[in-house]
Amino acid sequence: MATSPVPAPVLARVHPDAWRRFRYGLVVACFVLLGCGLVLGSAPATFADLRAGVSAGRVDEVHVSGALPPGATGLVTVSLAWRDGGRNRFAEVVQVSDLAVSSPGDIGAREVVTENLEESLRALQPGVRIVADTWRDPGHELAGWRVPGWFAAAALVLWFATVALLFNGAQPWWATRWAWFWALFSPAAVVAVPLFLLVSGPPPGVPDTGRSGRRLTGGWAFILFYLVAPAAYGALTRS
Repeated sequence: MATSPVPAPVLARVHPDAWRRFRYGLVVACFVLLGCGLVLGSAPATFADLRAGVSAGRVDEVHVSGALPPGATGLVTVSLAWRDGGRNRFAEVVQVSDLAVSSPGDIGAREVVTENLEESLRALQPGVRIVADTWRDPGHELAGWRVPGWFAAAALVLWFATVALLFNGAQPWWATRWAWFWALFSPAAVVAVPLFLLVSGPPPGVPDTGRSGRRLTGGWAFILFYLVAPAAYGALTRS
């Protein structure tokens, strides 16, 4: 009596053309998500950027969360949010009532202000509107940007879908599966995901010949993303 062969995993039985269309769909989803991040997210800035925008009249409303009340003493972290040049921006500063009562460990590398924030901004532009928020959703930070909470969840779903494509789709171009694996699981994943979706296979209308040529291997990719890149980033931030 003949035995039936062991069935292949469900994902492996998906037709290659289906995975190709799946990649196209992820490319569209990736660009839609990036567009939402640019529109709804907030770019990192500094208190000096805010002062410059208020002085130039480009900023007419500032949201302040966590500032010291008038006459209060101590040290607090204040969140500032505003819109400048058609883009949402945010900054965090440390407000202290007296520098003598603070220590470098309390402040770290953050900006420090000792004056009343509302009075300081109104002195630059009397018409600026200061909105004191008792509570403000901090969202999540992604690649330095502050994005809504749902954005991080959507980005995680896109990342999982990209990993599924990596292991079940056609052989990727330019780099082996293991090379792309190290890229997707590295801190550079925010760049590696759209890059993989764009260049790991042929564009629409171009047949997949199945010939990928010389590709970056997993070992070199591991060295690049986990040894060379962190060392280079550390050297740049210290300079």
